[in-house]
Amino acid sequence: MPGRSLRMSELPRIHVVGIEPEGPDPDRPPLSTLLGACRLLCGGRRHLEGLSGRISPGSRILPVTTNVPEVVEALKEFLRRGEEGVAVVLATGDPLYHGIGGPIAREIPRGHLAFYPATTLVQRAFSLLGEAWEGAQVASIHGKKEEPALGPGRWIFYTNGPKGPEMLVDMAFRQRLRIMEMIVLEEIGLPEQRVTTFDKVVVEEIRSREFRTLNMVVMTLDQ
Repeated sequence: MPGRSLRMSELPRIHVVGIEPEGPDPDRPPLSTLLGACRLLCGGRRHLEGLSGRISPGSRILPVTTNVPEVVEALKEFLRRGEEGVAVVLATGDPLYHGIGGPIAREIPRGHLAFYPATTLVQRAFSLLGEAWEGAQVASIHGKKEEPALGPGRWIFYTNGPKGPEMLVDMAFRQRLRIMEMIVLEEIGLPEQRVTTFDKVVVEEIRSREFRTLNMVVMTLDQ
């Protein structure tokens, strides 16, 4: 079957833009070219700060929290209305790597979509540790109903907030695994960035700690 080229009128109308932890830069591509044509802007509240003045008056701003189905439906409605301009979704890191890009790509035809990845938090975390990560296993407990099946080795987790480290400790114990080392990386790339290493994990200590909402956890697990 011969290939098919897109005409200008068929170029994507929904742009999912990866953002570094430090925040969006509206003066650099792709945002510098997209925001002026944006009619629907979706993203975390932290990402949306300061961008409302860069889009046209009357454009819709939709904060992204745990409302991913609502965001997907808003994008579908944007396409159905056939309005001029584009929709922009902001997401930390690579939107297609444990991010909102997956649900969007499953529901919207790819001809309407363009993706722009940024550095993932996994990459940023291991860069802070100065550690090669090609052998690490990646899992997420952010918004997941079922916990991942764990095993021995080096792991890094996307968590779901301040209680994420505690949840992971409980999860490892339930699955009869020993935690040889645990590192909590908080607010990666932000002024409050903090890296805490626990060579010996004491459940009571983890539960008594007040971790920040944005955190990743690296663990070494054994039988």
